[in-house]
Amino acid sequence: MSRLIPWIAVPALLGLLLPLQRAWWPGQGSIGWALDLFAHWQPLYVVAWLVACLLGTLHDRRWLLGLPLLALPWITASPVAPHTDEKPDLVVAVANVNIRQRDPAALLDWLQRKPANLVVLTELSPDYAAALATRKYGGFAHQALHPLVSPPGLGVLSDRPLHNVRVLADGLGALRLEADLDIDGRTVRLVAAHPKPPMATRKYHARDRLLRELATAATAHPVIVAGDLNATPWSSALLGHDMRPLRRASGWAPTYPSEARGLFGIGIDHVLVSPGFARTGAERGPDIGSDHLPVRAGLRWRGE
Repeated sequence: MSRLIPWIAVPALLGLLLPLQRAWWPGQGSIGWALDLFAHWQPLYVVAWLVACLLGTLHDRRWLLGLPLLALPWITASPVAPHTDEKPDLVVAVANVNIRQRDPAALLDWLQRKPANLVVLTELSPDYAAALATRKYGGFAHQALHPLVSPPGLGVLSDRPLHNVRVLADGLGALRLEADLDIDGRTVRLVAAHPKPPMATRKYHARDRLLRELATAATAHPVIVAGDLNATPWSSALLGHDMRPLRRASGWAPTYPSEARGLFGIGIDHVLVSPGFARTGAERGPDIGSDHLPVRAGLRWRGE
């Protein structure tokens, strides 16, 4: 048994330290995307390190000194927005509805139980958009929909007017939908985004570049970024000094894949906000018939 411990402990410790490397040195050319994929699995590394420490303690009690390292995922995760107990000005929900799904009933039922002011939809297909129209968009008075027969389709449902709606594409065909809305007399830019999964160098760099561009924009005016960002809180996409203008209002519980309530998954669906916002709470939603679980976050405007 003692021979097994290093085979568990070493990979677990390297995995726990990966977010520090991702924050300090996120590039590495053609291997950067692979390192980033390994950084996603912090909950798994926590379990493996705990097992290694407990097994090691049977032979040497000094292994107990390693238990504080279990806190690393909480320390190394991307920054979160400050919390407030005040009522939210805005509740934002994010749902990857899956390009193969056609029935929004489960999503709309959840929104009836857990209302939101804004709903960002990714992988929005024409069939799903048509079904939403049949259901009168769940009562949302304003819509900005850009459905496609491929995963880049996007949409926003809102209970308040959306202005200056535009759809922008990166060089790889990934889309983001931008719109302006009013919160307490202040114009806020909403960005619904769905970068390509970073399974190759170009896609990895495109994802990180997009989020850094949005973080730069957040220094000039209030911004909410929401969607399937294909990045966990320990990914280079959300780490680093240049990402500090965007902070997570959502949690880091797994959202993909949705099987077993995401027990063996990763959290890649997020709500990010500029520094003027505080978070009033966040939760993960139920199975809506997609391979992703939705998320929901309450926001309160606190000022610049």
